[in-house]
Formats: sequence, structure tokens, C-alpha cells
Amino acid sequence: MLTIILLTACRPAPPLCLVVRERDDACAYVAAPGDTVIPFGRYSTAATKRFDRLALVLKPGVGWVGINRQEQVLFRAYLFDNGPDYPAEGLMRIVSATGLIGYADTATGRVVLPPRYEAAFPFDSGRAQVGSRCRSETDGEHSWWRCAEWHYIDHEGRPVPPALP
Repeated sequence: MLTIILLTACRPAPPLCLVVRERDDACAYVAAPGDTVIPFGRYSTAATKRFDRLALVLKPGVGWVGINRQEQVLFRAYLFDNGPDYPAEGLMRIVSATGLIGYADTATGRVVLPPRYEAAFPFDSGRAQVGSRCRSETDGEHSWWRCAEWHYIDHEGRPVPPALP
């Protein structure tokens, strides 16, 4: 009997699926028909259709956040194109309350590089461009960073040379 209990305890939880109600666009997460795990109205909207270990949800009064299955907030998502950042190479940008940028693993929600960069681009070919001593500029429709220093980092945050042309 003990073996069965241990095997059951080690089995991963089935994914939750996003359900959106037509009449008011409210969302919920369900494990199976009739088994609502996260009820309608808890979050304004969600960007994650299949919730394994991480979901990106719009939490009222807080903004876009990454949550785990216990609904603990793991990080605040960096906003891009009116929603949470797009994943690149298994990572997405996250942001601190002070506006610094870091990176989180999109499968687990684990923060792999804590927010410490004033400017940061998504990873591409194993590196991301990050900046320091930055200010944000805008033309009214678009915005960009102007930084005194730019460099590249790898997935562990170590400095790496820029890609060759």
C-alpha cells in the first residue's frame, strides 16, 4: 500500500485548461469538465491556455503576474505589446516594482536572473543585450531605451561577446 501512495504522490498534476465565458469574457482554469480549480472572476484575463506549472494572469490591482498552481505570485511580467512579454529561448522578461528587468523560466516560473537591469532585450542565439544608466524615450507611439552602457549576457547572466555579423 505504501508504494501506491508514493507513486501517486510523485505523479505530476494534470494540466489545467483555460475556459473563457462568452457573455462577459471572464476566465477560469479547469482540470476536467465540472472540476473548476481556479474560479471565474479571480483574474481579469489570462494569457496561458494550458496551465502546467506556470500561468500568466492579469491580477486586479497588480497587473500581469506569473502564478504557480497554488496561485502564489512568482513574478511580475514585463509588458510588451499590451500584454506579458513573449517567451524567447524558454525565458521571458520580468520586472521589479522599481522597474528593473530580469528573466524567468517559462516552464517553471523560476526566476533565473533576478531583476537588476535597467534595459533588457529578449534572448536570441543564447544571449541578451542589457543596459545600464538608461533612460526611456518616446515619440508618442513608440518607446526605446537610451543607455550609457550596453553589453550581452548568457542565460546565467555572465557577460558574453556580441554575436558576429
